[in-house]
Amino acid sequence: MSFRKAVLLLAAVAVATSVSAHAQVGVYGMFTVDRLSNIASSPLPAPTTNGPNARNNTADPLGGTGGIYYDFLKLGPVKLGADLRGSILTTKRGANVNFNDSGTRIYSALGGVRAVFHTPIAPLKPYIQGSVGLGRSDYGLSNTTSSGQVILYNNFEYMGLAGLDIKLLPIMDWRVAELGYGGLNPFGTYGHNYPIKQVSMGFVFHLP
Repeated sequence: MSFRKAVLLLAAVAVATSVSAHAQVGVYGMFTVDRLSNIASSPLPAPTTNGPNARNNTADPLGGTGGIYYDFLKLGPVKLGADLRGSILTTKRGANVNFNDSGTRIYSALGGVRAVFHTPIAPLKPYIQGSVGLGRSDYGLSNTTSSGQVILYNNFEYMGLAGLDIKLLPIMDWRVAELGYGGLNPFGTYGHNYPIKQVSMGFVFHLP
């Protein structure tokens, strides 16, 4: 084996060892509240400003978010990783002014990248994250099939997130807060943006 090949092999082994040593897998569960806005001007169904179909401009579905992350690379004080998550958020209150009807739903499946920052206070783990994926929603609007089934529309969903975990035990962190901002953009002919503000909190469990 040539010297050059030996150096390249050792470098590859060193990188692989470093990545393996700093790899960390965690699963988490959170309570999540969304504020979905820009509903009043939605094209689904046709906009009305008064009468029985008048709309509020916001709805606040809440529920649970669960996910898994994998931190695979350490770069100085930053750990980089990947995150997969899903959310089921509902409320009985829809966007209709005069009646609740079917309520509001957002069902999400998102994947993204995250960065965790080392701090002088070791138990504190601030992070930022960007995620994109599929979000299914009725936007709080009363739109049903002839049989009364709620119609859910597919959307491109995107979220920018920032949060803070605090280490409680070697295998568990408290996710004090996670704040997010993003939106839903419907696929198809109904071009419209529904901004989302999000607040979550919960617990993280580290896998060996």
